[in-house]
Amino acid sequence: MFVVTRLSDAVAVIDDSTDQIITRIPVGNGPVRITMSPDRLKAYVSNGAAGTVSVLDTVALTTTATIQLGSKSRPQESAVTPDGGRLFVIHQLSPTVTVIDTATNLVITNVFIGGHQAKDILFTLDGRFAYIANYSQGTVNVIDTATYQVTTIPTAAGPRRLAISPAGDRVFVTNNLGNSVSVIDTGTQQLIATIPVGEKPRGIAITPSGDAIYVGNVQGGTVSIIDSSTLTVIDTITVGIKPWEVIITEDGTLAFVSSSVSGTVSVIDTATRKVIKMLATGSGSFFSAINPDGNRFYVSNSNDTTVTVVDIPSLTVLHVIPDV
Repeated sequence: MFVVTRLSDAVAVIDDSTDQIITRIPVGNGPVRITMSPDRLKAYVSNGAAGTVSVLDTVALTTTATIQLGSKSRPQESAVTPDGGRLFVIHQLSPTVTVIDTATNLVITNVFIGGHQAKDILFTLDGRFAYIANYSQGTVNVIDTATYQVTTIPTAAGPRRLAISPAGDRVFVTNNLGNSVSVIDTGTQQLIATIPVGEKPRGIAITPSGDAIYVGNVQGGTVSIIDSSTLTVIDTITVGIKPWEVIITEDGTLAFVSSSVSGTVSVIDTATRKVIKMLATGSGSFFSAINPDGNRFYVSNSNDTTVTVVDIPSLTVLHVIPDV
């Protein structure tokens, strides 16, 4: 488990068999995001303040390269193409997407998308197109990864996070300022629906079967559940205060919602659409992940610099890892 630690300019590595920190890997100034290569042998860390990307060897647990992007670009989210060949990096203060060759760690090109504060990026299942949530523009930009040509799709205001359906035929976009979810047909690259949800939607996750979309509404403290066949909200569930992220287990039975202000994780049974457990985690519960074995849920608590470990079968807190 790799955890970006922004205040110490490092990545903490946690052994998920012992839930202990085994090392800290120095990276650049102000690391904010991390993404893995498809084979999980490399990790890429966006260093916002430094304007760089650190390349980590996840076996040797070392930094192998530092890629310069621009000191004022504020690199943010990134994604690796499904074939592992290229890294796409979006920026907070630059109207471009940087494309990097993962074999040479050299910048191939910078693709102009306009605006600033791009918030999220994902690829279609075949890797042919990259979708970017362009927060300041109220659009989703689609980059053809073969030609680097850009198609722009208008959404509601403040597109924040993206999710792609298991079949790859639709991309769902939470519009943080528009209190809605936009639905894009990936075949036609056209907007096909705008679904009203709660206040300030951010986190989004889709069940493995593709039948339901879970959306965390930050301001309202709720989760909206969207039926993928009718593209309508079929339920609204009250969770903790300021829900930031939603993750669904691989078998699709549980949804975990981390709420930053209440310092909790709400566990939703996807069959009954009810909260079955409210777990106290830590102050500023935010980014979360499930380990590869699917039996432990990890949530980073940004205000108290801890990571809470939840046993999924029993839905109990196993450990709180301090001083991460």
